[in-house]
Amino acid sequence: MERTLVIADASPLIGLASAGAFDLLRRLFGQITVTAVVRDEVCAGGSRRGAAEMRAAIDAGWILVEPISVEDPPIGRADRGEASVLALARDREEWSLLLMDDSTGRAHARSSGIAVMGVVGILLTAKREGLVAKVGPLLHRLRDGGFRLSDRVLDAALAEAGEADREL
Repeated sequence: MERTLVIADASPLIGLASAGAFDLLRRLFGQITVTAVVRDEVCAGGSRRGAAEMRAAIDAGWILVEPISVEDPPIGRADRGEASVLALARDREEWSLLLMDDSTGRAHARSSGIAVMGVVGILLTAKREGLVAKVGPLLHRLRDGGFRLSDRVLDAALAEAGEADREL
């Protein structure tokens, strides 16, 4: 049986923390891996959304930190965190799922044969698995917390979840 390595970039971690749904990562995937660069990005300053959740998850052992780092991002406008998780996913022999929202990074991952899921996909998967009753309130919390989520993506996600009313 193949082992799935779930690797997360900062955006889904920060977004899920903003929505009050950080623990969905543990409940869906059991264990996830971040790079030291991503850990440092999320925990920068200690008060950023997701920082406390990240530290607690690392202490509890369900988020593992890999020391991989990259000096120069290998793709267009990717930051060091995105570049580091892409490098980690490419370097591992296990089948990997990359949790990432950046469109350039996602396209690069897909072209390298790496499966990708963003925060909206995580929430929809959680609903399908019965871990949340509704995704609408979580999507609205994401937006209220500053997460960029277009009306088109919001409407599509609500429709897929069977929650067609954007004003939930």
